[in-house]
Amino acid sequence: MKNVFYGWWVLLALVLIYMVTNGILLNTMPLFAPQLLDEFGLDNQQVSRPPQLMYLLVSILAAFVGILLDKYSPKIIMLSGGAILLLALAGFASATSFMQIQVVYVLYAFALTLAGIVTSMYLITQWFVKYRGLAVGIFLMGSSFGGALFNKIAGWAIAALGWRNAAWVLLCCAVVGMLLPLVLLVRNRPADMGLLPDGETPTNPSNNHQRFAVLSGITLSSAIRTPYFYLLLVATATLWFCITGVVNHQVLFIEKDLHQTKEIVTNVTSLFFLCSIIGKLLFGWLGDRYNKLIIMLLSIVNLLIGTVLLRYLADLPTSMMYVYALVYGIAFSGAFTMIQVVVAELYSGSSYGKILGIFTMIDTLAGSMGIIVLGAMRKNSGSYLGAFNTMILLCAFACICVLALQFMKKPQVQTAH
Repeated sequence: MKNVFYGWWVLLALVLIYMVTNGILLNTMPLFAPQLLDEFGLDNQQVSRPPQLMYLLVSILAAFVGILLDKYSPKIIMLSGGAILLLALAGFASATSFMQIQVVYVLYAFALTLAGIVTSMYLITQWFVKYRGLAVGIFLMGSSFGGALFNKIAGWAIAALGWRNAAWVLLCCAVVGMLLPLVLLVRNRPADMGLLPDGETPTNPSNNHQRFAVLSGITLSSAIRTPYFYLLLVATATLWFCITGVVNHQVLFIEKDLHQTKEIVTNVTSLFFLCSIIGKLLFGWLGDRYNKLIIMLLSIVNLLIGTVLLRYLADLPTSMMYVYALVYGIAFSGAFTMIQVVVAELYSGSSYGKILGIFTMIDTLAGSMGIIVLGAMRKNSGSYLGAFNTMILLCAFACICVLALQFMKKPQVQTAH
């Protein structure tokens, strides 16, 4: 085990942490909605307010966390988020009013931002360069595994122990799955341990040793003065709008509009998220070996094909639902992965935290709008078809943006030895 590059242990810890933050806060907490509705006498609109508040706060806080990452220890920032998460889960289990539940979701937003994807991506860029795409793909699998695992645990605990005790169970899971790996395994950068990224050593450098120089990178002020920055930001925001909209509305479309059985819906969504794991690994691996913008473009083309399939499912045999799940599942997770990889490659350096925070803020806002707009279009027209047509156009627009980036001059990353 001594020959294993320590960065892989850091990555393992980050996967476990991401399983907890996204698996519990984003994918598992919705299971408690029926219990909250009954406990506090709420309606469907009221019970959806805390998650909406959480998404809004995450989008705002992401930029500020990026600023902190460029100045302070990422591990300390992540530990702060972990402590807030434990406090919030304890508050959730003990809440006696709906107002307290809303306060808990405010704490969730801080925990998710401090200990979530922004901080983890910052650490990954410190430890990996050559294998960054693969590392990002492996890391992002954590949300898929976390959702599957903690949904099972919470579902059982709610039924057997009640929702409050189920929250305490999740708190214990967070201590074991997040706090322990964070304390024991996470280190801020390889230089702190006398190492170089990707496991290279000073006595055995690769033939492109230049990539291990200390990155001064592109400053935020320089980045925002280039059209490249805004075109990439528009492309990623467009993708987030489409991806989040589909992920949150596909079950309603298939079950309610296409009148499919629960069994078919379950099978389709299970295949969808299984393929998302494949997509993250596949596109992360491809991103390490080929032109990253071309691989990103390939993922968006797949996303476009998947959206077209979704648009015409009503006119196709039922078996095509599984083809849609296969194509879109791989495509959306591939696009998600390549967004992170491309931003990291272009902007790693002294201002990476700030720039990543801005991308995360705008993308999260766009994703939230995707959920809202698709729901509003379905309500106003009585059909999702107009929304799907809009997303087809948006995917095509994102393709044009990324293709244009390929022919533009990339930002020049400076190094300091």
